[in-house]
Amino acid sequence: MKRSAVIWLVFAGFAMLSFHEAGKLPFGRTSVPGAGFFPTVLAVLLAMVSLIGLIAAPQGNGMDQSQEPLFWRKMLLTLAALLAFAAIFEFAGYVVTTFLFVIFLLRAVERKTWTQAGAVALCASLVSYILFGLLLGAPLPTGFLRV
Repeated sequence: MKRSAVIWLVFAGFAMLSFHEAGKLPFGRTSVPGAGFFPTVLAVLLAMVSLIGLIAAPQGNGMDQSQEPLFWRKMLLTLAALLAFAAIFEFAGYVVTTFLFVIFLLRAVERKTWTQAGAVALCASLVSYILFGLLLGAPLPTGFLRV
């Protein structure tokens, strides 16, 4: 637990450094957020949650030595999935890419059954598309489907 909190804290630090450019953008107010509002607030919130996780974590690292390779395997598979997601996002589109991403995580990382992984991936991709693409009007890539 402590290790993951430290990793997220370092990530938050990098996010804050890279969002230094966001500080040049108008911040706005909570009622009318500017372009720099969300990157800055999200980086600060990530840092706060990481610090809380670091403080609340038990003294041990929470896993014995036999779990160490499994931890790194899952982390590397997740990172590879995120990179693949970014690589095919524009070409395949939001719904297809999200479906493939979630099904990969549930099958390869979490070892769920095909039925569980497929049902969750289908629901996650469709519900998030309805929420963000249709209701909120976010411009999500359609990819080769051109819906």
